[in-house]
Amino acid sequence: MKLTFTTEAIERLKKYVAKDKQILLDFEDGVGPFSAVGSCSLDGGYRLIFIDKVLNLKDFDTQIDSNLGPVKIKGESRAQFDDQMTIRFNRHLFTLPLVSDRRTLTENVEVVDYSRGNFPEKSRGQHDC
Repeated sequence: MKLTFTTEAIERLKKYVAKDKQILLDFEDGVGPFSAVGSCSLDGGYRLIFIDKVLNLKDFDTQIDSNLGPVKIKGESRAQFDDQMTIRFNRHLFTLPLVSDRRTLTENVEVVDYSRGNFPEKSRGQHDC
């Protein structure tokens, strides 16, 4: 599995990238410390999460290669990804589409920086849709 960031996407993300951070590509499926309890959506969302490198998150147990360095995903959500993926930057819509040769996985990957102690609480309560 490989993830490529276009030059434009790298430019957009450079303010988040640092040697003391790690990159997670999260599929919002209710698993892991970044997921709310329950979800109102019928589909999952994709997020690039930047966290302190010293944190060891057991759910993010699979590493994929990228031109920005290693990116961790949850092994249990591997089926939600393709073997060759690209994150682009759409300057007109200011979005980061995640695409592969087969499909568009999402029109916009959310970017979240939880580094430097900005780590969320695991449970945000139940949703009532």
